[in-house]
Amino acid sequence: MFHVCKLFYRIGLGLLIMMGPTGLWQKLVLLANSISDIPWIGGDFNAVLDMSEVCGASADIHLAMTEFRDCLLDTGLIHLPVQGERFSWHNCSEGDRSLWKRLDRLLVNDVWLSQWPNSYYHCLNARTSDHSPLVIRGDTATHTVSMFRFDNYLTMSSDFTPSVQNIWRHRIEGTAMYAVTRKLRALKPVFRSLRQKKGDLSLNVKLAAEFLGKVQQLLEGDRHNTLLIRLEKCCKLVFFRATKLEQNMLQQRAKIQWLKGGDQCSRIFFRKVAMRRAAKRVFQITNEAGRILTEHDEVVDEFVSFFQRLLGGERRREFLDLRYLRPWARHVVTPDESTKLVRSVTREEIKDAFFDIAEDKAPGPDGYSSGFYKAAWPVIGEEVVKAILEFFTTGRLLKQVNTTILALIPKVRMPSLVSDFRPISCCNVLYKVITKIIVQRLRSVLDKMISPSQNAFVPGRSIGDNILLAQEMFSGYNRQGLPMRCALKVDLRKAYDTVEWDFLSAVLHLFGFPAIFIGWIEECVTTPMFLDLHQWAPSRLMMQQLIDQNEGFSFHWRCKEIGLFQLCFADDLLLFCKADVASVRIFRHGLDEFAKLSGLHANPEKSQLILSRSAQPMREHLLAALQFQEGHLPLRYLGLPLLASRLSISDCQPLLLKIDSRIKGWDSIQLSFAGRLQLIKSVLMSLNVYWAMAFILPKGIIRAVEKRMRHFLWKGNSAVGYPKVAWSAVCRPMEEGGLGIRDILALNKALMSRHLWKVIQRNQSSIWVQWITHTHLRHKTVWTVDVKGGSWGWRKLLRLRSALLPYIEFKPDEHSIAAKLSTVIVDGDWSWPPITDLECIEILHLLPTIHSGSDSILWRGGEFTTTVAYGIFRTPGPMILSEVYPRLEGGNSFLLAEPCMGRGYYMGFDEMEHIVQAAYRALLSAIVYHIWRERNQRVFQHIERPSTTIATIAVAEIRQKILSLELSDSVSTRGLYRLWRIPWPVRDTA
Repeated sequence: MFHVCKLFYRIGLGLLIMMGPTGLWQKLVLLANSISDIPWIGGDFNAVLDMSEVCGASADIHLAMTEFRDCLLDTGLIHLPVQGERFSWHNCSEGDRSLWKRLDRLLVNDVWLSQWPNSYYHCLNARTSDHSPLVIRGDTATHTVSMFRFDNYLTMSSDFTPSVQNIWRHRIEGTAMYAVTRKLRALKPVFRSLRQKKGDLSLNVKLAAEFLGKVQQLLEGDRHNTLLIRLEKCCKLVFFRATKLEQNMLQQRAKIQWLKGGDQCSRIFFRKVAMRRAAKRVFQITNEAGRILTEHDEVVDEFVSFFQRLLGGERRREFLDLRYLRPWARHVVTPDESTKLVRSVTREEIKDAFFDIAEDKAPGPDGYSSGFYKAAWPVIGEEVVKAILEFFTTGRLLKQVNTTILALIPKVRMPSLVSDFRPISCCNVLYKVITKIIVQRLRSVLDKMISPSQNAFVPGRSIGDNILLAQEMFSGYNRQGLPMRCALKVDLRKAYDTVEWDFLSAVLHLFGFPAIFIGWIEECVTTPMFLDLHQWAPSRLMMQQLIDQNEGFSFHWRCKEIGLFQLCFADDLLLFCKADVASVRIFRHGLDEFAKLSGLHANPEKSQLILSRSAQPMREHLLAALQFQEGHLPLRYLGLPLLASRLSISDCQPLLLKIDSRIKGWDSIQLSFAGRLQLIKSVLMSLNVYWAMAFILPKGIIRAVEKRMRHFLWKGNSAVGYPKVAWSAVCRPMEEGGLGIRDILALNKALMSRHLWKVIQRNQSSIWVQWITHTHLRHKTVWTVDVKGGSWGWRKLLRLRSALLPYIEFKPDEHSIAAKLSTVIVDGDWSWPPITDLECIEILHLLPTIHSGSDSILWRGGEFTTTVAYGIFRTPGPMILSEVYPRLEGGNSFLLAEPCMGRGYYMGFDEMEHIVQAAYRALLSAIVYHIWRERNQRVFQHIERPSTTIATIAVAEIRQKILSLELSDSVSTRGLYRLWRIPWPVRDTA
């Protein structure tokens, strides 16, 4: 247990009545941001965060939820884990008037979590009150020995390579893979000791900052003291190294991949680490009998038993022969393809696979990240390559390599059941490399085997095709006069965890894979790496067989020509047919037969049947035949809404909520201008791009997104503020004087024009293009089809064709010399207008055309890319002179910038420019900047400093930046240090 917090703020109904909810939230934000000594705030907030915290009929509380959610985001507070009752308040009514809510809660900040990371609070029974009391508890969990985790910052130590060499030089009897695993195990205590020598990295940063501050205070009183100047240089070097080690450690633990420049953002990393630690603790769970388990051992046993039944039960070991489905298979592996699949693995393949794995990915049971292998490759590379080659030669994998950690990710915000957690396999790097090599070879034949209706796993296929085609299928669902149709949204129960292994082997034999290749996969079958690659191929074949052999099936009224009845992306499955009982029963029978063979069962509680308006009279019969739930539009599919009509602003609210959530989550962290710019480019734009590649966004949504980005860039949050520069200027490229943020409207059109380009080229590998060709174009072209026909999305897309036409070239077949007009070319062949004049007909017969080839459509000046299309739709600005355009931050240049827009001068150099010249050029920029600041201070603040002080500050800043760079040990670098009177750093020995 631990002592009571300094301050406890009780939030009750009285304050809400006096101040109003909005005023209370504003007071809480000011309180949390101004008083850092308050580590937690708790009590009755009289508000909920979402509808999962409400049970019973309640009035409209969406506005209150939004305000409360915004308040928590503004304060930067985190929910403390809770145990006990789910709801903390009851209105003491009965029947339909009974209402339960979670109004009482405890919120903590980073200070609290850093001191008591394992704390939680208990929500007790209400007894005689309508509110449940909350009790804070300390860390009572049973502590076990922590697993080994390799910290990537250890590779920066001078002791790293000698430590690896000392272990790796020993000879171990046994196979190459066994020797590697033994040496990796022997290195663990060495790295633990090395980590202890480094100490607490955050404390090291704090101490280095304090010592540097004290030295600089002394230097202010004696600026010409040579000893203090040298001591300050050494302290700066120590501080920079300490912060770099801390940032490396926090970034690895926080799993943040989107910060590439600007801020070091240690507070972001600290907060992410604290939130991950708080979220991963499970204090109670409800078992299948409904009993709440709170004891640590009982909770652990419940998780173990559940996943043993799910994953570790007896696997079916029968011989399944699915080769009777080969007549419906798209492709069977040829002898040449078999030879390529089992060809000898090269050393280059293995090394590329190692270096392709991100360094901050979660490690497996051995604790080693790919960062260790990359840093130690000169020492361990040869032996590790032999271990990988040994697997592909013998087909055997050691258990030490194939062992997997099962990480549990909550699927809901407050998980109460074991089934509320999603299992994720964390594999060893050696295992990942083996599977990467197998997957790379498998990809060479996947596009031939997997149906065009499955757009996952196959390079070149796009999730956008699924979304666009699904929108087309649901177009007009609310209209009465169209033919009856229905759709099935199938949810598989534990799709990646329950597939039978013998079924997987049978699928591989069905497609004719060589026995050696099948053996490799079967040896790795204990993880879901390959379970998602083929599970839909046999399901499609079985459905196709049932449809072909059963005359009772009726296609969707627009799908028969291309034989489309399903749309897949990974385990997301949509089935389409005419709304009649016979067709629905065939789908149900196909799903049942597929479940018997594969072990993958449809979940009737989460699967849905969506009926068109004209099919409503068949509603009861279809639901009874299918035993699914009834779904309604708009329907969420692959994270986006499926609509029967046009996209409205209200349909795009989830996009705005995501952007608001991200921005408000950053409000409590002091970010520099460069840091906010980087977050806009990497995070906020990526959220928008996913929507922009599937819809022509309403202009109101584009304005709302730009408004949020603009306010965040200039003020750090989404509050109203006056921007310094017009947003149109900000969205220009760097070479035009902008900041490189892309214009959303132009980007939206560029992303959608990629789909139009595929239609223009008649790219038949796209199932969406096939649909458009047979449904909307038929015997017309994109240029001649009427824009008034078709769905809302198709009509919007056609409006972009006039912008693309000037950049398209029509190349006739090499035998043709005359016809180059698109008006006489249909489906790559000539389509002449009808001729009635007899003389013209005679001439036409005397000069026959040649039909031996097809014409092609090319993009003028090269290949079509989204970047090229973006240049078409945006308005270009004038180029600025390269002499006054500062270079971007990169490997051969660096940026000096304060946490605001006020200062930004660069020290950069070309490849042929000497580093000493670059430093002098940066000094000139620094002097000009400080002269400008001195002028402003003298004019507006009447503060005057001597010129020697200005020069000293400018020189000190350049020295500081030189110390922060990672420069190679060369004659030029040592000369630079001598010229600037910087002591040559001694490499870290700890």
